[in-house]
Amino acid sequence: MKNIIRVVSLSVVVGCLTLTGCLKSGMEELTNSSDKVLSSIDYTYRFLYNDTIQKGTDKQQILEGRMCEVLFKKNTEKIEEGGLEGFKTTISYDANSVLKAGPTGSVTKAMLFKEFEKLIKVDQLNKLWVYMTISDVATVTGVKDAPKLGSPGNFSTDHIYTVRAADGSSKEYLIKTVKGF
Repeated sequence: MKNIIRVVSLSVVVGCLTLTGCLKSGMEELTNSSDKVLSSIDYTYRFLYNDTIQKGTDKQQILEGRMCEVLFKKNTEKIEEGGLEGFKTTISYDANSVLKAGPTGSVTKAMLFKEFEKLIKVDQLNKLWVYMTISDVATVTGVKDAPKLGSPGNFSTDHIYTVRAADGSSKEYLIKTVKGF
């Protein structure tokens, strides 16, 4: 029994000493990076719908609360206004902007597009999900009333976001969203 414990203990010690993470070798050190670049912005809109799978059969199943995401087309230009760099993005959409995931049921992409058109006429630039691409190991936060990223927000007015680098330095960016639909 003592021999088994010794062998297991020795194996654990040897394993701990020889097994290292593969990501530690040859990687650029970014912990004190001063990079604070906001390089791109993407806009989506999401809504829930119900779908019926295998409609009209004994295996018919209604799936409630499925999510449809609409990825807006965008035309982005760099701007400088009021001493701030930023982006002016005109967003638009077409039927191909609708992303339907999951198993095919009775709801078609065309049906989802019609539903989206009804919703977006009311919501306009409200309830948009925005994604920003920033420098590695940097963070981004909204200034004042800027919508929190990761949740739907109102982009009918201009907003400022701060990108903070790993070394603590920061840069503010102006975000203008223009309705192109």
